[in-house]
Amino acid sequence: MPTHKQNLKSSLRNSVKQTYRARGKSINNLWLVYSVKTDRDWLIPSDRQLIHWLYYLETNSNVISFDLAPEPILSSDDLEAKATELDAIVELKDGSIEWHEVKAGTSAADPKHLSQMQAQVKAASNARVEYMRFNDVHLRSKVEISLRWNKAIAFATAIRNQEHILCRVALINQIKSKNSGDIQILLRSLDDFEESIILGMLVRLAIESVISLNLTEQSFGYKTKWKYHG
Repeated sequence: MPTHKQNLKSSLRNSVKQTYRARGKSINNLWLVYSVKTDRDWLIPSDRQLIHWLYYLETNSNVISFDLAPEPILSSDDLEAKATELDAIVELKDGSIEWHEVKAGTSAADPKHLSQMQAQVKAASNARVEYMRFNDVHLRSKVEISLRWNKAIAFATAIRNQEHILCRVALINQIKSKNSGDIQILLRSLDDFEESIILGMLVRLAIESVISLNLTEQSFGYKTKWKYHG
C-alpha cells in the first residue's frame, strides 16, 4: 500500500507534468520550490515569478502567507463577466490582502495585457483589496539579492518537516545574547549541532522575522551579517 509521502510525491509529479504541458510553446523556465513561509511546495512558471516570490513574498517580513495558485476570480462590467487568474493572493501582517500579477515588459499599460488588467482592477475594487502589478522595472534590480536568498532557502529546505527543537532553542539563546553579528560567530558557539542544521534554522528564523539576514552585499555564508529583531 502506498504511503502518504509517496502519494504526495506522485501528486506533485503529476502537477509538474500538467503544468509543463499546459505551457504549450512557451519557453519559460518551470521552477519547483519549497516555501518555508507556507510550508509547502509551489510550481512557479517563469523566472520573473521566481524573483517575485523570493523578494516580494517569501522573504518579505510584512507578508505572513500567500497563495501562488489561487482560483480564478470573476470580474464583470455592463457588458460581460470575465474570469481572470492572479499570480498570487497575499496576506499581510496588518490583516490586509493584496492581489499580485507579474508580467514581462516595462509598461504598466501594455496593450496585450490591457483587458486582463482592467478585469483584475475592477475585481480588486469590488473585493476592496489592493491590486499590484510587477514587471521588469520592479524585478530587474531584485534579481541578485533574490538569487542569494534562493541559495539560503536551500538550507532551510534541507531540514523541512524537522523541528530540531534543541538546536532552535540553543540558537535563539545565542541570538538573544549577542543581538547581532556574523554567522561564523554563531556556528562557533553551537558546535554541539551540525552546521547544516544551524544554517537551515537560521534561514527559517529569518523568514519567520525573528532575525534579519543581510544579503545585499554578498551571498549567504560565514560572513553574512544577522540582527535580532527582539
